[in-house]
Amino acid sequence: MSMKLSHLTRRQTLTALLAGSGTSILGCAEPFIEEPTDATFLHGVASGDPRIDAVILWTRVTTNARTEVPVHWAIAQDPEFSKVVRFGKTQTSASADFTVKIDVQELKRGEIYYYRFKVGDKYSPVGRTKTLPSSDVEKISLAIVSCSHYAFGYFNVYRELTRHNDLDAVIHLGDYIYEAGAEGYGGEIGKTLGRQHQPANELLTLQDYRQRFAQYRTDPDLQAAHASTPFITIWDDHETADNAWASGAVYHDPKTKGDWTERRNAALQAYYEWMPIRDPEPGQLFYQLHRTYDFGTIASLHIIESRLTARSQQVSYSKDMVYKTTPFDFSDPKNPKPIRNEAYLATLPAALVRYVKTPFDMRGDIPIPILDYGQIEAFSLNGLPEGFDYSPDLETFRRDVLGDENRQMLGARQEAWLAKELRDSRAKNISWQILGNQTLMVRMDAPYLVDAFPEELIADAKNNNPYVRDWLDVTRYGLPINSDSWDGYPAARKRVFDIARSTNANLLVVAGDTHNFWANELHDETDGKRIGVEFGTSSVTSMGGYEWLGDAPEIFSIAEQKMMEKNKAVRFFNARDRGYIHLELTSDKAHANFIKVDTVRSRKYTADRLKRFTVTIDSPGNISAPEEDR
Repeated sequence: MSMKLSHLTRRQTLTALLAGSGTSILGCAEPFIEEPTDATFLHGVASGDPRIDAVILWTRVTTNARTEVPVHWAIAQDPEFSKVVRFGKTQTSASADFTVKIDVQELKRGEIYYYRFKVGDKYSPVGRTKTLPSSDVEKISLAIVSCSHYAFGYFNVYRELTRHNDLDAVIHLGDYIYEAGAEGYGGEIGKTLGRQHQPANELLTLQDYRQRFAQYRTDPDLQAAHASTPFITIWDDHETADNAWASGAVYHDPKTKGDWTERRNAALQAYYEWMPIRDPEPGQLFYQLHRTYDFGTIASLHIIESRLTARSQQVSYSKDMVYKTTPFDFSDPKNPKPIRNEAYLATLPAALVRYVKTPFDMRGDIPIPILDYGQIEAFSLNGLPEGFDYSPDLETFRRDVLGDENRQMLGARQEAWLAKELRDSRAKNISWQILGNQTLMVRMDAPYLVDAFPEELIADAKNNNPYVRDWLDVTRYGLPINSDSWDGYPAARKRVFDIARSTNANLLVVAGDTHNFWANELHDETDGKRIGVEFGTSSVTSMGGYEWLGDAPEIFSIAEQKMMEKNKAVRFFNARDRGYIHLELTSDKAHANFIKVDTVRSRKYTADRLKRFTVTIDSPGNISAPEEDR
């Protein structure tokens, strides 16, 4: 099934190219279209996807019109529009949800511009944008954001972005909207704040996704952020469905929610309509949204798509776990015997040996395997009695399931693209290679959290929330704490690390998704070499995982301590605050400022710098560990 992306048309692009001469290509040959009198711009303006000589301008017209609506636009060097450099006219209609996108070209590099739209006698708000800088730029300033759930709170983080007057771009790493219904994830908090999701149902259709985007874009803080700075965006999972992968989503049941491809296509059509990004290039599939932005010779930003292009289905620790087995001799099928001698096992024909999942008696200090085949069969038919359990074979699970070489995050085609982009960036003597990535890349195993927390701190959560109880229990295995991240795809991560090493990339990874702050070292597990550094941003509003355990301060401090003790590559972890990262880069240094807001449950807030980390380039392909600035 193909998806039509009609809102950024050839005519709109040509208008942007040619209108600067003062002659619109939409002239007398075009039939007259009456301009509506009820038009407004309730969703503000936005810009994004900048190039050195071009940028996308966006707005939406709110109208009752049933036909095409003419829209005028202009871009100028000053907010008073006394120095207009490009202007033109286009149309929008219900087929594009009355959104407008203009690809304005032939602009000057590294310049600030102002833009607006007009329908009839109604003007949109004025937006401010900027093209990518020239090669002689000395400093780059970027904001890194992720995970903005409307119902979980006010978009104070977006408001705070507008206080920076030096941002070159805002990098949104996904979960720009959430698909949950009003009674789902975040629903209770949304009720108390008067920020319940619309429509009330979980998003499934094109109209559903359009309505949710429209709701988010009425927020004044999000509008202000878009109007102040160009955005560079990539989706994560919630723009389609929670824990999405290439051919489905963990919580998408086709029997009740319909065809996955139709849902994905509807979600992405709305995304392309409502976000200030270019439509895919000819021949590029619309769900393969990877691209590169060069910020002079300071940094190349490589945005990768790790959800819908090639990602394999996530591993489930419950469904896909490998359990310890015992070899049984079936020479006498009526009385199979456990084989305890390796030499004897080697003499038996394979047809007479069967490996049987072995239950263990867990009631004593030492687990005791049950080796009576009749009892094993009875347990298999009737279920395990209390005090008995199967024992996971964690080594085999890590090697053969998690470590399966065929498991994909990017796919071979995108990996080849990334290798070429990194090589090209280094060939141009660009200092930093930034990977704009949805989920954490660091290896991070779970500490056993049931033992970590005093019982009184987490008793309510364990007793009243089955999800929390199961999540806490599985940490006893010491497996990756999040199999939806790169930890669930270690072979794919190794391929990316190999690419970074082979290209001598000065790799700086930025990530979202977790709703927590992170400063991590990235190491090749084969030889321990540091491949790069990762900075993970917290969320705009979405709750961090540890908040589901309770709100006692000790919960967060214990979680942070235990995670860093278990994982030495994690240099900093903050589990409690919402915020963003302000990333400042020069040719030899990168400064990551972790900015937190003290609340998202009130529009009155304060913002503070939580931490500041510095990374330096020691030599090509060799950057320092993140060091906290004191």
